[in-house]
Amino acid sequence: MLLTKQTALLCAGLVLAFVVSWELYWRSQNVVLGYNDDDSRWAATRQLIYQSTPTRPVLIGSSRSKFDIDLETWEQIVGQKPIQLSLNGTSPRPVLTDLGNDPNFRGTLIVDVTEMLFFSPDRSFPEKEALRRVHHYPHWSLSEQASFWISEMLESRLVFLDEMNLSLGAFLKKLPIPNRPGAFGGPVFPREFEVVSPDRQSRMTLAFLADTTLQNEVKQVWVDVGKYVPMKPAVGAELLAILNATKRSVDQIRARGGRVIFLRTPSDGVMRQAEKALFPREKYWNRLLTHTQTTGIYFEDYPELRQFTCPEWSHLAPQDAITFTQNLIPVVRPLTR
Repeated sequence: MLLTKQTALLCAGLVLAFVVSWELYWRSQNVVLGYNDDDSRWAATRQLIYQSTPTRPVLIGSSRSKFDIDLETWEQIVGQKPIQLSLNGTSPRPVLTDLGNDPNFRGTLIVDVTEMLFFSPDRSFPEKEALRRVHHYPHWSLSEQASFWISEMLESRLVFLDEMNLSLGAFLKKLPIPNRPGAFGGPVFPREFEVVSPDRQSRMTLAFLADTTLQNEVKQVWVDVGKYVPMKPAVGAELLAILNATKRSVDQIRARGGRVIFLRTPSDGVMRQAEKALFPREKYWNRLLTHTQTTGIYFEDYPELRQFTCPEWSHLAPQDAITFTQNLIPVVRPLTR
Protein backbone atom coordinates (compact mmCIF):
# COMPACT_ATOMS: atom_id res chain seq x y z
CA MET A 1 0.00 0.00 0.00
CA LEU A 2 2.85 2.33 0.90
CA LEU A 3 4.59 1.50 -2.36
CA THR A 4 1.42 2.28 -4.27
CA LYS A 5 1.15 5.70 -2.59
CA GLN A 6 4.82 6.42 -3.28
CA THR A 7 4.38 5.43 -6.91
CA ALA A 8 1.32 7.63 -7.25
CA LEU A 9 3.13 10.59 -5.70
CA LEU A 10 6.15 9.99 -7.93
CA CYS A 11 3.95 9.88 -11.03
CA ALA A 12 2.12 13.03 -9.97
CA GLY A 13 5.44 14.77 -9.35
CA LEU A 14 6.79 13.74 -12.75
CA VAL A 15 3.62 14.93 -14.51
CA LEU A 16 3.71 18.25 -12.67
CA ALA A 17 7.40 18.70 -13.48
CA PHE A 18 6.74 17.98 -17.15
CA VAL A 19 3.81 20.40 -17.31
CA VAL A 20 5.77 23.18 -15.61
CA SER A 21 8.82 22.56 -17.81
CA TRP A 22 6.72 22.50 -21.00
CA GLU A 23 4.97 25.74 -20.03
CA LEU A 24 8.23 27.49 -19.14
CA TYR A 25 9.82 26.35 -22.38
CA TRP A 26 7.13 27.90 -24.56
CA ARG A 27 7.10 31.08 -22.52
CA SER A 28 10.87 31.28 -23.07
CA GLN A 29 10.15 31.12 -26.83
CA ASN A 30 8.01 34.28 -26.50
CA VAL A 31 4.83 32.41 -27.42
CA VAL A 32 1.80 34.64 -26.83
CA LEU A 33 -1.11 33.36 -24.75
CA GLY A 34 -3.93 32.38 -27.08
CA TYR A 35 -7.26 30.57 -27.01
CA ASN A 36 -8.52 27.65 -29.06
CA ASP A 37 -11.00 28.83 -31.67
CA ASP A 38 -12.81 25.50 -31.69
CA ASP A 39 -16.41 24.33 -32.07
CA SER A 40 -17.25 25.13 -28.46
CA ARG A 41 -15.92 28.68 -28.57
CA TRP A 42 -17.92 29.34 -31.73
CA ALA A 43 -21.05 27.76 -30.18
CA ALA A 44 -20.68 29.85 -27.01
CA THR A 45 -20.45 32.96 -29.17
CA ARG A 46 -23.40 31.84 -31.31
CA GLN A 47 -25.55 31.86 -28.15
CA LEU A 48 -25.04 35.63 -27.86
CA ILE A 49 -26.69 36.61 -31.15
CA TYR A 50 -30.04 37.33 -29.47
CA GLN A 51 -28.33 40.17 -27.60
CA SER A 52 -27.47 41.93 -30.86
CA THR A 53 -28.45 45.60 -31.20
CA PRO A 54 -27.62 48.33 -33.75
CA THR A 55 -24.53 49.10 -31.66
CA ARG A 56 -23.70 45.45 -31.06
CA PRO A 57 -23.73 43.79 -34.49
CA VAL A 58 -23.09 40.16 -35.27
CA LEU A 59 -20.06 39.76 -37.54
CA ILE A 60 -19.93 36.92 -40.05
CA GLY A 61 -17.36 36.32 -42.75
CA SER A 62 -13.84 35.01 -43.01
CA SER A 63 -10.52 35.84 -41.36
CA ARG A 64 -10.44 39.45 -42.56
CA SER A 65 -13.38 40.23 -40.32
CA LYS A 66 -11.60 38.56 -37.39
CA PHE A 67 -8.35 40.47 -37.94
CA ASP A 68 -9.62 43.82 -39.21
CA ILE A 69 -12.46 44.73 -36.83
CA ASP A 70 -11.02 45.33 -33.38
CA LEU A 71 -13.65 44.34 -30.84
CA GLU A 72 -12.14 46.19 -27.89
CA THR A 73 -11.93 49.43 -29.87
CA TRP A 74 -15.57 49.03 -30.93
CA GLU A 75 -16.55 48.56 -27.28
CA GLN A 76 -14.58 51.63 -26.17
CA ILE A 77 -16.43 53.79 -28.69
CA VAL A 78 -20.02 52.47 -28.55
CA GLY A 79 -20.05 50.61 -25.22
CA GLN A 80 -20.61 47.07 -26.52
CA LYS A 81 -18.48 44.49 -28.33
CA PRO A 82 -19.68 42.99 -31.60
CA ILE A 83 -20.45 39.26 -31.61
CA GLN A 84 -17.73 37.64 -33.72
CA LEU A 85 -18.94 34.58 -35.65
CA SER A 86 -16.55 34.78 -38.60
CA LEU A 87 -14.47 31.72 -39.50
CA ASN A 88 -11.04 31.62 -41.10
CA GLY A 89 -11.00 30.54 -44.72
CA THR A 90 -14.75 30.11 -45.05
CA SER A 91 -17.70 31.54 -46.88
CA PRO A 92 -20.18 33.28 -44.56
CA ARG A 93 -23.17 32.07 -46.55
CA PRO A 94 -23.95 28.97 -44.44
CA VAL A 95 -23.95 31.16 -41.31
CA LEU A 96 -26.10 33.75 -43.07
CA THR A 97 -28.57 31.00 -43.98
CA ASP A 98 -28.57 29.78 -40.39
CA LEU A 99 -29.32 33.26 -39.02
CA GLY A 100 -31.96 33.83 -41.66
CA ASN A 101 -33.70 30.61 -40.61
CA ASP A 102 -33.51 31.47 -36.90
CA PRO A 103 -36.90 33.02 -36.05
CA ASN A 104 -35.50 34.62 -32.91
CA PHE A 105 -32.66 36.55 -34.55
CA ARG A 106 -33.66 40.18 -35.08
CA GLY A 107 -30.29 41.86 -34.68
CA THR A 108 -27.85 43.78 -36.83
CA LEU A 109 -25.60 41.73 -39.09
CA ILE A 110 -22.38 42.84 -40.80
CA VAL A 111 -21.35 40.39 -43.52
CA ASP A 112 -17.70 40.41 -44.58
CA VAL A 113 -17.42 39.79 -48.33
CA THR A 114 -14.13 38.23 -49.43
CA GLU A 115 -15.17 37.46 -52.99
CA MET A 116 -13.22 34.28 -53.57
CA LEU A 117 -14.89 32.77 -50.51
CA PHE A 118 -18.30 34.41 -50.58
CA PHE A 119 -18.95 33.51 -54.22
CA SER A 120 -17.69 29.93 -53.96
CA PRO A 121 -20.11 27.20 -55.17
CA ASP A 122 -22.53 25.57 -52.74
CA ARG A 123 -20.97 22.75 -50.69
CA SER A 124 -17.49 23.58 -51.98
CA PHE A 125 -14.42 23.56 -49.74
CA PRO A 126 -14.82 27.18 -48.48
CA GLU A 127 -18.23 26.25 -47.07
CA LYS A 128 -17.28 23.02 -45.28
CA GLU A 129 -16.06 24.47 -41.99
CA ALA A 130 -18.97 26.90 -41.72
CA LEU A 131 -21.45 24.13 -42.47
CA ARG A 132 -19.83 21.92 -39.83
CA ARG A 133 -20.04 24.62 -37.15
CA VAL A 134 -23.65 25.45 -38.01
CA HIS A 135 -24.66 21.79 -37.85
CA HIS A 136 -22.75 21.22 -34.61
CA TYR A 137 -24.30 24.14 -32.71
CA PRO A 138 -27.75 22.60 -32.00
CA HIS A 139 -26.00 19.47 -30.71
CA TRP A 140 -23.56 21.26 -28.40
CA SER A 141 -23.93 18.92 -25.44
CA LEU A 142 -23.86 19.73 -21.74
CA SER A 143 -20.65 17.75 -21.34
CA GLU A 144 -19.02 19.80 -24.14
CA GLN A 145 -20.21 23.00 -22.52
CA ALA A 146 -18.79 21.96 -19.14
CA SER A 147 -15.50 20.98 -20.79
CA PHE A 148 -15.39 24.34 -22.55
CA TRP A 149 -15.80 26.39 -19.37
CA ILE A 150 -13.16 24.33 -17.57
CA SER A 151 -10.80 24.70 -20.54
CA GLU A 152 -11.50 28.42 -20.57
CA MET A 153 -10.08 28.78 -17.07
CA LEU A 154 -6.98 26.77 -17.97
CA GLU A 155 -6.37 28.42 -21.35
CA SER A 156 -6.33 31.82 -19.67
CA ARG A 157 -3.27 30.72 -17.70
CA LEU A 158 -1.34 28.15 -19.74
CA VAL A 159 0.36 28.96 -23.03
CA PHE A 160 0.92 25.36 -24.12
CA LEU A 161 -2.83 24.63 -24.37
CA ASP A 162 -2.96 26.51 -27.68
CA GLU A 163 -4.00 23.60 -29.89
CA MET A 164 -3.91 25.65 -33.09
CA ASN A 165 -0.14 26.14 -32.80
CA LEU A 166 1.27 23.82 -30.13
CA SER A 167 -0.61 20.54 -30.48
CA LEU A 168 0.83 17.40 -32.06
CA GLY A 169 -1.41 17.92 -35.07
CA ALA A 170 -0.07 21.46 -35.51
CA PHE A 171 3.51 20.21 -35.42
CA LEU A 172 2.76 17.45 -37.93
CA LYS A 173 1.30 19.99 -40.35
CA LYS A 174 4.57 21.92 -40.24
CA LEU A 175 6.72 18.95 -41.29
CA PRO A 176 8.62 19.88 -44.48
CA ILE A 177 6.73 17.48 -46.74
CA PRO A 178 6.51 18.83 -50.30
CA ASN A 179 3.23 18.80 -52.17
CA ARG A 180 2.82 16.00 -54.69
CA PRO A 181 2.28 17.07 -58.31
CA GLY A 182 -1.28 18.29 -58.62
CA ALA A 183 -1.95 17.94 -54.88
CA PHE A 184 -2.06 20.49 -52.07
CA GLY A 185 -1.82 19.57 -48.41
CA GLY A 186 -3.50 22.77 -47.28
CA PRO A 187 -2.17 26.11 -46.00
CA VAL A 188 0.34 26.08 -43.15
CA PHE A 189 0.86 29.38 -41.36
CA PRO A 190 3.67 30.34 -38.98
CA ARG A 191 2.40 30.30 -35.40
CA GLU A 192 3.34 33.97 -35.04
CA PHE A 193 0.74 34.93 -37.65
CA GLU A 194 -2.35 34.59 -35.46
CA VAL A 195 -3.28 34.59 -31.81
CA VAL A 196 -6.94 34.36 -30.80
CA SER A 197 -8.55 36.12 -27.84
CA PRO A 198 -11.48 34.77 -25.75
CA ASP A 199 -13.99 36.76 -27.85
CA ARG A 200 -12.56 35.25 -31.08
CA GLN A 201 -10.55 38.31 -32.10
CA SER A 202 -7.53 37.38 -34.24
CA ARG A 203 -4.33 39.40 -34.11
CA MET A 204 -0.85 39.18 -35.60
CA THR A 205 1.92 38.95 -33.02
CA LEU A 206 4.67 41.52 -32.61
CA ALA A 207 7.14 38.86 -33.74
CA PHE A 208 5.26 38.45 -37.01
CA LEU A 209 5.10 42.20 -37.64
CA ALA A 210 8.84 42.53 -37.02
CA ASP A 211 9.90 39.68 -39.32
CA THR A 212 9.51 40.07 -43.08
CA THR A 213 10.54 36.43 -43.51
CA LEU A 214 7.41 35.34 -41.64
CA GLN A 215 5.30 37.78 -43.64
CA ASN A 216 6.74 36.36 -46.87
CA GLU A 217 5.86 32.84 -45.67
CA VAL A 218 2.20 33.86 -45.49
CA LYS A 219 2.40 35.59 -48.86
CA GLN A 220 3.72 32.31 -50.28
CA VAL A 221 0.76 30.51 -48.73
CA TRP A 222 -1.59 32.76 -50.72
CA VAL A 223 0.43 32.11 -53.88
CA ASP A 224 0.30 28.35 -53.26
CA VAL A 225 -3.45 28.45 -52.66
CA GLY A 226 -3.90 30.20 -55.99
CA LYS A 227 -1.58 27.71 -57.67
CA TYR A 228 -2.96 24.46 -56.27
CA VAL A 229 -6.58 25.50 -55.63
CA PRO A 230 -7.47 27.58 -58.67
CA MET A 231 -10.45 29.82 -58.09
CA LYS A 232 -13.40 29.35 -60.44
CA PRO A 233 -15.71 32.32 -59.92
CA ALA A 234 -19.38 31.44 -59.96
CA VAL A 235 -21.08 32.63 -63.14
CA GLY A 236 -24.43 32.31 -64.85
CA ALA A 237 -27.02 30.13 -63.12
CA GLU A 238 -24.57 29.24 -60.33
CA LEU A 239 -24.01 32.90 -59.45
CA LEU A 240 -27.73 33.62 -59.66
CA ALA A 241 -28.44 30.77 -57.23
CA ILE A 242 -25.94 32.27 -54.77
CA LEU A 243 -27.53 35.71 -55.08
CA ASN A 244 -31.05 34.31 -54.68
CA ALA A 245 -30.11 32.33 -51.56
CA THR A 246 -28.40 35.40 -50.09
CA LYS A 247 -31.43 37.57 -50.82
CA ARG A 248 -33.74 35.04 -49.19
CA SER A 249 -31.72 35.10 -45.95
CA VAL A 250 -31.42 38.88 -45.95
CA ASP A 251 -35.17 39.24 -46.51
CA GLN A 252 -35.90 36.84 -43.65
CA ILE A 253 -33.81 38.88 -41.24
CA ARG A 254 -35.32 42.17 -42.40
CA ALA A 255 -38.86 40.82 -42.10
CA ARG A 256 -38.23 40.34 -38.39
CA GLY A 257 -36.87 43.86 -37.96
CA GLY A 258 -33.18 43.04 -38.31
CA ARG A 259 -30.58 44.84 -40.41
CA VAL A 260 -27.93 43.54 -42.81
CA ILE A 261 -24.85 45.40 -44.08
CA PHE A 262 -22.25 44.01 -46.47
CA LEU A 263 -18.64 45.03 -45.86
CA ARG A 264 -15.57 44.75 -48.09
CA THR A 265 -12.41 45.04 -45.97
CA PRO A 266 -8.93 46.01 -47.28
CA SER A 267 -6.48 43.89 -49.23
CA ASP A 268 -3.53 44.87 -51.41
CA GLY A 269 -0.53 43.64 -53.38
CA VAL A 270 -0.74 40.46 -55.42
CA MET A 271 -3.89 39.42 -53.54
CA ARG A 272 -5.75 42.56 -54.57
CA GLN A 273 -4.64 42.23 -58.18
CA ALA A 274 -5.94 38.65 -58.32
CA GLU A 275 -9.26 39.64 -56.71
CA LYS A 276 -9.81 42.42 -59.23
CA ALA A 277 -9.04 40.11 -62.13
CA LEU A 278 -11.22 37.22 -60.95
CA PHE A 279 -14.05 39.10 -59.30
CA PRO A 280 -14.63 42.45 -61.03
CA ARG A 281 -16.53 44.72 -58.71
CA GLU A 282 -19.36 45.47 -61.15
CA LYS A 283 -20.07 41.78 -61.73
CA TYR A 284 -19.95 40.61 -58.12
CA TRP A 285 -20.05 43.28 -55.39
CA ASN A 286 -22.33 45.69 -57.26
CA ARG A 287 -24.60 42.89 -58.36
CA LEU A 288 -24.78 41.53 -54.80
CA LEU A 289 -26.01 44.88 -53.47
CA THR A 290 -28.45 45.41 -56.32
CA HIS A 291 -29.89 41.90 -56.19
CA THR A 292 -30.39 41.92 -52.43
CA GLN A 293 -31.30 45.64 -52.21
CA THR A 294 -28.80 45.91 -49.38
CA THR A 295 -26.39 48.63 -48.26
CA GLY A 296 -22.69 47.90 -48.62
CA ILE A 297 -19.45 49.50 -47.44
CA TYR A 298 -16.53 49.06 -49.86
CA PHE A 299 -13.21 50.11 -48.37
CA GLU A 300 -11.99 51.80 -51.56
CA ASP A 301 -14.95 54.21 -51.50
CA TYR A 302 -13.80 55.85 -48.26
CA PRO A 303 -10.43 57.63 -47.91
CA GLU A 304 -10.40 56.79 -44.20
CA LEU A 305 -10.83 53.06 -44.93
CA ARG A 306 -8.47 52.66 -47.91
CA GLN A 307 -5.32 54.11 -46.34
CA PHE A 308 -4.00 50.79 -45.00
CA THR A 309 -1.36 48.32 -46.13
CA CYS A 310 -1.67 44.64 -45.24
CA PRO A 311 1.64 43.08 -44.08
CA GLU A 312 0.87 39.87 -46.01
CA TRP A 313 -1.57 41.33 -48.60
CA SER A 314 -4.78 40.19 -46.89
CA HIS A 315 -5.18 41.25 -43.23
CA LEU A 316 -4.56 44.35 -41.15
CA ALA A 317 -1.92 44.63 -38.45
CA PRO A 318 -3.37 45.13 -34.93
CA GLN A 319 -2.69 48.87 -34.76
CA ASP A 320 -4.20 49.41 -38.20
CA ALA A 321 -7.22 47.32 -37.17
CA ILE A 322 -7.77 49.74 -34.30
CA THR A 323 -7.65 52.73 -36.65
CA PHE A 324 -9.78 50.95 -39.26
CA THR A 325 -12.41 50.20 -36.61
CA GLN A 326 -12.37 53.78 -35.36
CA ASN A 327 -12.94 54.98 -38.93
CA LEU A 328 -15.52 52.30 -39.75
CA ILE A 329 -17.93 53.01 -36.90
CA PRO A 330 -18.98 56.49 -38.18
CA VAL A 331 -19.68 54.89 -41.57
CA VAL A 332 -21.75 52.08 -40.07
CA ARG A 333 -23.75 54.19 -37.59
CA PRO A 334 -26.09 55.92 -40.10
CA LEU A 335 -26.87 52.55 -41.68
CA THR A 336 -28.13 51.00 -38.43
CA ARG A 337 -30.53 53.71 -37.32
